Amino acid sequence: MKKPVAIIYIAVFMAACCVPLGASLISPSDSSLGKEDAAAAPELIKDGKVNGNIGSEFDDYFTKSIPFRPQIITAQNKIASGLLGKESNNVITGKDGWLFTGESVDEYSGVMKSERSVHNISETVRIMQKSITSQGANFVFMIAADKNQIYPEYMPSGFIKNEKNTLTVLEKYLKDDKINYVSMKDEMLRQKKAGNQVYLKTDTHWNGLGALYGYNAVMNAAGSPHETFSGVSFTVRNDWEGDIGKMLYPTSPAVCSQYYFDIDMSGVRFMQPRTNQTNDELLKDLMSDKEENDTNIRTMNPKGRGSLYFSRDSFGRAMLPFVIGNYRFAAITRSRGFDLKDTAGSYTDVIYEMVERKLDSITDTVPLLYAPGCDAPETDGLKSDAAEIINTKNDNGALKVYGLLDPDKVGTQSRIYIKITEDGKDSFYEAFPICETLLLDKEEKSDYGFSALIPSLGDKADTLKISVICG
Repeated sequence: MKKPVAIIYIAVFMAACCVPLGASLISPSDSSLGKEDAAAAPELIKDGKVNGNIGSEFDDYFTKSIPFRPQIITAQNKIASGLLGKESNNVITGKDGWLFTGESVDEYSGVMKSERSVHNISETVRIMQKSITSQGANFVFMIAADKNQIYPEYMPSGFIKNEKNTLTVLEKYLKDDKINYVSMKDEMLRQKKAGNQVYLKTDTHWNGLGALYGYNAVMNAAGSPHETFSGVSFTVRNDWEGDIGKMLYPTSPAVCSQYYFDIDMSGVRFMQPRTNQTNDELLKDLMSDKEENDTNIRTMNPKGRGSLYFSRDSFGRAMLPFVIGNYRFAAITRSRGFDLKDTAGSYTDVIYEMVERKLDSITDTVPLLYAPGCDAPETDGLKSDAAEIINTKNDNGALKVYGLLDPDKVGTQSRIYIKITEDGKDSFYEAFPICETLLLDKEEKSDYGFSALIPSLGDKADTLKISVICG
């Protein structure tokens, strides 16, 4: 009796395993979950040659194409997260229905980057501010707080909050460097203390009310006259499907309360993106987590004042109606390239926003800004010829100087200067402490990279004497 039972059990098990496989061949799923890209069938021939990545691409395609995948993931996560209290899909199930992203755990727990890397963030923003304000624009660096920094009481008890983290160390440098920044952590805690809920329970982001407080805080920091929207009407509806809620339970995401503000968009003109949608329909899509057509947004509003360049991440979505409603012209970008080398002076305000848990990404990509000139650095503690590698490149007429520093000649807070000698005359420029990983053919960024874009010298690279100084 045992043998037939075992055979039947194995047959049923194998049949159950084959159901998704068979269904995927007949009718593969094309549904993506959360923010992942939709599955794309791999190509044997790609760009005219055999695709060397076809194995990994097929694995990704097959995984994402399995029918009933959302249902399977939902069931799995209800067991792992709901019953066992484990982290699932990089989502942490907190108390009272609150969800948190696993990406924020390091900052919450105080897992630190190197001191040099934190200083590099501040130094990058300092040079950005110097370059932009020299062209006549106001500059504000805006740091959006992680949700568990505002609502730590809803985190699972197994996670221990550390008061020292990347942000607290970075803020010291920002203050020392006199950077015009605003920390949303302070503002959100003030609003929480006043009895206002400013973050979404099942989403990584602040709600519409938190975004309004954030908008006013950054406008105050910019020092520009602005519409406060203090008397604007709003509704609160319990219909928001949070981004991490959908990642955790894709077939039955938990909804939470969201603020919807009645801001008149009738006179606004969207120059980019161009669609057939009404302003309200387009704005609703841009404020969702679809992240479609939102890399570059350009608007004009005859009722507004001034002009804005707003470099943002996903936290900036809920701020869109406020900034669009305030400015006569707004350029809102979600791309990593911060391209203002020739145009910062055409804006009254430049805002650079980044969420706390992504601060390290600031030094992933070199901003497209000209290196500010400076006086010869003081000789005390100066390290001349501080570079291990110096490369140059003609970049559309500008001279790009980049490479790697000698770690033995660089202190934690060392600044980087490019010295250029032309016809016996020296000039100095400040370099971003950022590693050009692609140009240097490096897989990982280094804390000891540098890069500077110097105008009008690209054609003279062979006639210049170039050295790197740290001090």
